[in-house]
Amino acid sequence: MSGPSFRASLLAASLLLTGLLSGCSLFASGPDFATLSGEAISDEQAPIADDARLEIRLLDVTQGRTTIAKVDQNTHGRWPVPFMLQYDRHHIDSERRYALSAALREGDNTRYLTLEPLPVLTDGAPSQHVRVPLAPISQ
Repeated sequence: MSGPSFRASLLAASLLLTGLLSGCSLFASGPDFATLSGEAISDEQAPIADDARLEIRLLDVTQGRTTIAKVDQNTHGRWPVPFMLQYDRHHIDSERRYALSAALREGDNTRYLTLEPLPVLTDGAPSQHVRVPLAPISQ
């Protein structure tokens, strides 16, 4: 099978395949990142170590607690502890409920925790300038 009609068919098939493959990239979507920001606070603002770490988790709390995103960052040893948590908007459904959970650790010891996850993002809950209350853990 050679000749002009075979070459024309091969060329047409190649162009069609190239068009289909390049068209797929128009519809493929990667992450659509958004940032949830705020600060961790505590009524008891005892000194914290310079190397203390704050972990913030964004949870889907509709049924159970599924982690959507998390950030682990240095506190720089002072209150309040600002944070910025990036999450993929594709993982957020306005019909579901989301909340933040946090823990402040010094080495292997957890010093502060959220007692209850704090609602965010849906049902009128905040998405920026969120104040996450932490309670001290007695050791």
